[in-house]
Amino acid sequence: MTYQELVEFLNQHLGYPFLQDMAPDAALRAAQQGNLSDALTTEVLTALYQGNQCNAANDPVDRAHSFDGLARLRLRSQADDADPTIFRKVLKLSQELDNAFDQELIRQRSTAFS
Repeated sequence: MTYQELVEFLNQHLGYPFLQDMAPDAALRAAQQGNLSDALTTEVLTALYQGNQCNAANDPVDRAHSFDGLARLRLRSQADDADPTIFRKVLKLSQELDNAFDQELIRQRSTAFS
């Protein structure tokens, strides 16, 4: 799976306008330039990109590096004084991130056995 495919999956499954009607690469550029209105989306887009050491939106990503990239955000969201709304969004993000890689694994295995 590529960074772009992962971000598109998250956009479809998070239940809120994650990419704000932008293409993944445009949203990433806006996040890197600090031009997104949502701080959480900015952090998620850049953390996934950096955690996977991507150089372009079509670079491959994996589960371990994606979760590593989001580790600081996940820890902050679980703090006693964390905003409950952020906690729920990060929890949903973690669940859907896991789901994305599960679906990719299922797709790969289906292709291998066809």
